[in-house]
Amino acid sequence: MNSDRPTDQYLKTLKLYYEEEVEGEAYFAKLSERLQDPDHKEKMHLMALVENYAAAAVEPLLQKYDLTPRCAEELRVSGHAQAQNSSIDWAQLISGMQKTFPGYIGDFERLEAMAPPADLPPLKVLTAHEIAAIDFLEKEANGDPDSGAPFLLWD
Repeated sequence: MNSDRPTDQYLKTLKLYYEEEVEGEAYFAKLSERLQDPDHKEKMHLMALVENYAAAAVEPLLQKYDLTPRCAEELRVSGHAQAQNSSIDWAQLISGMQKTFPGYIGDFERLEAMAPPADLPPLKVLTAHEIAAIDFLEKEANGDPDSGAPFLLWD
């Protein structure tokens, strides 16, 4: 962990990850709209809520360091476009996320390692939300009827 002075790399990464959470919320919200199965729609809606919660947790850090993220509307448009270009085949969607999401844990842990100690509580939310998403994906892939349970803490 660093001292109380944040590095430029930490600040740049913090802003990027915040933007990605806002973009992710829009992505999952649009996927929810595109899906036909009510259960799948609800699960992607929950993913959007969790992304929103994670962004809201770190937003005070952006304010603390006077960081200006890209415009929220621009991020939403980008997230929606990504969702429009994504498959809505449920098995493919879950499988794809299972392959990519575990890598985000390491990203968030590296951000925590760069952070001033006072910043750790909201950053831990980023890591925890990804752990919950991975838990959901694992349960969903295995046909667990209670796969949405990891999101109950975030609702």
